[in-house]
Amino acid sequence: MTFSHETGLVLCGGGGRGAYQIGVWRALMELGICQDITAVSGTSAGALNAALFACGNYRLAEKIWTSIRRQDITDPVETAGRMLSHVVDFLGSENKTITIPDPEKLSRSGIFSRSGLISLIAENGVNRCVSGCGMPCFACCHNSDLGIPEYFDLSAYSPEEITVFLTASSAIPAVFPAEEINGYHYRDGGISDNTPVKPLYDIGIRRFIISYLGKDGADLSSFPDAEFIELFPSDEILLGKPEKKILKTGTLDFDGENAALRIELGYRETMKRLSGLSSETVNRDPGVRYITE
Repeated sequence: MTFSHETGLVLCGGGGRGAYQIGVWRALMELGICQDITAVSGTSAGALNAALFACGNYRLAEKIWTSIRRQDITDPVETAGRMLSHVVDFLGSENKTITIPDPEKLSRSGIFSRSGLISLIAENGVNRCVSGCGMPCFACCHNSDLGIPEYFDLSAYSPEEITVFLTASSAIPAVFPAEEINGYHYRDGGISDNTPVKPLYDIGIRRFIISYLGKDGADLSSFPDAEFIELFPSDEILLGKPEKKILKTGTLDFDGENAALRIELGYRETMKRLSGLSSETVNRDPGVRYITE
C-alpha cells in the first residue's frame, strides 16, 4: 500500500487505552503520513482522539491525556447523590420501603457522572476547535432506541453540539448515563460499530489506516475496492494487568501516568511497524494486517 491523498484514519474505542492512539498519531507525523490523511472517524475514546486529530494540535492531545485523572472522567459525585437520596427516603419511610427507579430510566443511567468528560472537552477547547475545522471528523454513537450506529460529522456542528456527541459516543453502558439527542438516547458507539470505516467510505475514501486498541480486528468485507492498514497493539497496552471478561483491562484506566506509558508504546510500536512500509514487511509483522482488494 502506498500512501497518497485521501487516506482516512479510523480510531477504535477502548476507554483509557485510547492514549495509545496519541502515540500512533505522533508516529504518523514523523513518518510524513499525516499529510495524506484527509478525514478521520472514531468511536468512544477514539471519537475524542479523532476530534483532537482534526484540531491538529498534537501537544494539546498529549497534555489532555497525560494530565487526566480518573476522577476527571469517572466522577461518582452525581451518582452518590442519587444513591444517598434513595437511602434517605428509605430511612424516612414508615414501612421502610425504597422506591425502585423505572427500569427503562435505570437502563439509561450509569455509575458515574458525565460532567467530568464534558469539562474535559469544553475547557480544553476541543469542541470549539473542531467546529468548522474543514476536515471531515465523524463520531460514531449508538442509537439505543433504534438499535443502530449513527455517524455525526463534528466539523459541521456547533461547539455545544460537539460536546454532546463526544459525550454520547463515550457513554459506556452501565458506567455513564445515556445522552438524549433530538428525542433519542445515545450510548457508546462501540456497541454497534467500534471500527467506523463506513462514514469515511461513504464520502469516497478508499485508503484507510485503522488503529485498534485490542487484539480483534473488524470484518471489512463490506468495503470493496478499499485498502487497509490495520494496526494492532501488543499486550503491553494492558500494562501487565490481566484481561477482564466484561470490561477489558484499561477501559476505565484514566490515569495520566499510565496514559503516558501507552502514548510512548503506541509511538514506538507504530514507528517499528510502518517504517519502510511495504506489503511484504507489513505481512511479516503480527501487529499489522495489510488488506487490499
